[in-house]
Amino acid sequence: MERRVEALVVGGGLAGLSAAYFLARRGLRPWVLEREAPLSCTSDKSTEAYRLFWPGDEDLAALVRESLDLLSPFAGVARPNRRGYLYVGRLEALEAMALEAPHAGPLRVHRGAATYPKEAASGLDLLHPGALGEVFPYLGHLRGLGGLHVRPAGWLSAQGLGMALLEGFRAFGGRLMSGEFLGVEREGGRARSAQVLREGREEAWPFGLLVLAPGPGLLRALRALGHSLPLTAEPHFKAWFPDPEGRFPREAPLLIWNEPQEIFTPEEQALLEEEAELTPLLGPLPPGAHGRPEGEGFLALYNPFPREEATPSGCLPSPPPFAGEVALRGLFPLLPGLRALLGVRPRVDGGYYVRTPENRPLLGPLEEGVWVLGALSGYGVMAALGAGSALAAWATGEEPPPWALAFAPGRFLDPSYRLKGEAARFQL
Repeated sequence: MERRVEALVVGGGLAGLSAAYFLARRGLRPWVLEREAPLSCTSDKSTEAYRLFWPGDEDLAALVRESLDLLSPFAGVARPNRRGYLYVGRLEALEAMALEAPHAGPLRVHRGAATYPKEAASGLDLLHPGALGEVFPYLGHLRGLGGLHVRPAGWLSAQGLGMALLEGFRAFGGRLMSGEFLGVEREGGRARSAQVLREGREEAWPFGLLVLAPGPGLLRALRALGHSLPLTAEPHFKAWFPDPEGRFPREAPLLIWNEPQEIFTPEEQALLEEEAELTPLLGPLPPGAHGRPEGEGFLALYNPFPREEATPSGCLPSPPPFAGEVALRGLFPLLPGLRALLGVRPRVDGGYYVRTPENRPLLGPLEEGVWVLGALSGYGVMAALGAGSALAAWATGEEPPPWALAFAPGRFLDPSYRLKGEAARFQL
C-alpha cells in the first residue's frame, strides 16, 4: 500500500524524536519510522549526562547551550540535576582545559574551601590540592592533585525527555510507525519515495522530506543512498554496581579521573598476559574513567580502547565479560574503597557511538529533500533538542544558526576543511 508522508524521520531515538517534534511544531505531520521500540538503542544506554564544557569547540558548546535553553518545558519529566562534572588530576592540565573553554563561564580559583561557591549554577571552579579534599572529603586521599568542577552539568532522564517528545509530536498529528528503512526510490535523480519493510512486505512511501536519524543504523542508511562519509561505530559499555554501603558517595557529582593509569598490578598483569582480549589493557591506559551515583548503586564507565566497526549488525553490542570490572578498576584512584566490590557481578549494557573523525555531529542537507541528523557520539542526550530544532528550522526554509553550518555533512567535500580534534580529545 503506497503511503504519502509530509516528513519521514528514520529513527526513534532522542535525535529522531526531537527532529519530529520540532518539525511538527512547524506545521508538518511527521512519521517516525523505527524497527525497534522507540528509545531502546543508544538513547537508552547512555549515562544521560550533560555539560556545557567543550574545551576547544565553541560550536559544540553552542549546540548544547541551545539544547539546555530548550529543556525548560521538559524539566518536569527530564528532571535534570545540577551536580556538575568534577575532573580530577594534575592542576596544570585542569587549568589548561579550563582556559580552552571560555564559553563555560568564569574561571574561579580556590586554594581553600572558604571561597568555593557550592550552589553556583555556572562557571568553572579550579580547586588546588588541599582544597579538593576540603570541598569533597571523599577525595582527601589524593595528595598533590586538584579538581575542576564544571557547571552547568549533571544528568537527566533521557527516557522521560524522549517520551515527552514522542507524546508531543503525536499531539501535533505525527505518527510512530514500526518498520525498517531499506533505501529510496528516485525519479529524475531525486529521492522521492522511501523503501520500507513492514511485516515482511516492502512498501514505497512517497515523502516531501526525509530525515535520517537512525543512530547506529546511520552507516547502513547512508550506504543504501549511495553516500560515503567518514564514519565509524564504536561499542561503549556502562556498568551498574549495587552499593548498599555507599562506597560511591550518593551526593557526588559525575567524577572523572583525568590522568593516565594502569588498572592491573604487575602480579595481575603476569597472570593475564596470555589473555589476548585483555592484552591492550595490561599497560598504561588513557584518562577518562568516570562514574556517578545512580539509585542504590553507581554507574561506572571506562572504554579506553573501543574497537571500531564498519557497519553494526544491530543496535546493541554484546559486552565483553570483563567490561564491568575494567570500568570499576578505572575508578579505584578516585575511590579506593570500591576495591571491595571486585567479584560483584554488575549489570552491564551498552550502545554504539557513531562518530566522525573529529567527533562532531552530522546535521544538515545530504541531498535534495534528504537531511541527516546523527553522529552525536557520546553527547546525544545533551545535544538532541538543539540539533532537532536547528534541523527542523533549516529543512523548512529558515536560516540555520551559524554553529549548525559547522556540522553540515558537506564539510567533508571541502578540501580546505580542517578536522578539529578537541572534541575527540575531551570526549568521555
